Amino acid sequence: ANPTVTFISETSDNNVCNGEELTRVYEIEDDCGNTTTVTHTIIIDSYTPIFAVAGTDPTTCGGTDGFITVTGLNPNESYEISYNGNPAQTVVTDANGDYVITGLGAGSYTNFTVAPSSCTLCEATDGTVINLVDPNAPPVDAGPDQTVCEGTQVTVTADNPNGANISWDNGVTDGTPFTPAVGTTNYTVTAELNNCVSTDIVTVNVNPIPNVSAGNDVVICEDDQVTLSGSGADSYVWDNGVTNGVSFVPPVGTTVYTVTGTSADGCVNTDDVSVTVNPNPTVSFEADATVGCVPLTVNFSNLTPGNSTECIYTFSDGTQIVGCDPTYTFTSPGCYDVTVQVTNDNGCVSTTTIQDYICVDAYPIADFTIDPDELTNLNNTAQFTNSSSGASTYEWQFGDGGTSTVTNPEHTYPSTEDGDYEVQLIAYSELGCPDTVTAILPLREELIFYVPNTFTPDGDTYNQTFKPVFTSGFDPQNYSLLIFNRWGEVIFESNNAEVGWDGTYGAESEELVKDGTYVWKIIFKTKYKDERVVKVGHVNVLK
Repeated sequence: ANPTVTFISETSDNNVCNGEELTRVYEIEDDCGNTTTVTHTIIIDSYTPIFAVAGTDPTTCGGTDGFITVTGLNPNESYEISYNGNPAQTVVTDANGDYVITGLGAGSYTNFTVAPSSCTLCEATDGTVINLVDPNAPPVDAGPDQTVCEGTQVTVTADNPNGANISWDNGVTDGTPFTPAVGTTNYTVTAELNNCVSTDIVTVNVNPIPNVSAGNDVVICEDDQVTLSGSGADSYVWDNGVTNGVSFVPPVGTTVYTVTGTSADGCVNTDDVSVTVNPNPTVSFEADATVGCVPLTVNFSNLTPGNSTECIYTFSDGTQIVGCDPTYTFTSPGCYDVTVQVTNDNGCVSTTTIQDYICVDAYPIADFTIDPDELTNLNNTAQFTNSSSGASTYEWQFGDGGTSTVTNPEHTYPSTEDGDYEVQLIAYSELGCPDTVTAILPLREELIFYVPNTFTPDGDTYNQTFKPVFTSGFDPQNYSLLIFNRWGEVIFESNNAEVGWDGTYGAESEELVKDGTYVWKIIFKTKYKDERVVKVGHVNVLK
């Protein structure tokens, strides 16, 4: 069976002249329902005519028997022919492929356009200027062709050696400047003398000035780079030292930059762009405390001039806080860098860092020992050994009004004043963080007493009684003195340390004992430790 062929589309540029392509797309479907798309390209077999023109002058002044012959066309074929911008006429060439334009008077003829009647889009144009002149026509020269840029004034002045009457077309006055329109325009000068006319043509080509654009105005922040690039021309030159397409850092403020663009034809135009550079904020801040003891709470204040829309504080421990006047508590000892980034109301950003701005110290641990740990009226000097950690300076108060800043001081207490002395050590860290420790240092009377070994109760004024002599260190409220004879019988007893044995036998007797050796026993308690002490010895009685 035959497949099904479906036409889908056709594409061309509608200028189907010699060598142009016409593209057609088809869809083909076989009996099984399989489809494929086929694109077919057709080369149009037509042509763009190639021709030449030649002129023959009129035979008389003011005559119209001049003509122009168009040659090189296909014989006996219909063409559309026009010249000098006039409407096209349909003509048929002769057997030689020529066509003669007749009835022409003196003048300039150009812009010959020829197109096959069957394909008017396949036209060809010949810009040859044919000057038909009358016999004995005055010489005239329109001058050299000119090429200028848009907006430039042009002056055309004919060379008229015979002083003929001169006139220009297109409203031009000989020798008077005018501003021609963009494009190519032929200006014809006509010279008339004794009814004989001659013409000449000057071509003025006006190239457009480029539509130069410097770009949109720019608003940036200080130290930002900007790149200015012109468009609409072929080359560009900027003022203020700017290079087209190369970034640079403009100054603070508003600067107008002008670009001059030049087209390939050498025509120039300019445009301006304003670059506004807003200053970056000058970041400033302060803290109400820069040193202290852990934990240290710090209040920060933003002092940056102008309006700050955002502030970001970053500490060297990695903490980041958004806010212009934040509060932060440092919980670890050390010195911290503080970085502050400020954005102002123009969106410009600056950052500043103060290294080791906040220093936080740990509290030391105060400690000490005392040697000896108890003083007496005989040994009343103490040596203090400082065992503190994390401290650098010290203050001692010894409890008796004495002070010291020595690390390991020695102090002597009054030997006549027993009691408990409160010793205080304040240890300070390097940043002044304190720790305090106290200890009680007792100063006690030494137990000092003397027991005589002989007394003479003979009635004179010396050595009449026997008793222990206590200097210090005992409790007189807990005291007993016992005297024994050789058989162990108590012959004297006293509970008053001031009352001694006068040598009598018994408390109520006035009879003196016999000379000899007697045993004594004293029982007492120490003054501070409440320690019970028992002492036994012998005393000799001599009369």
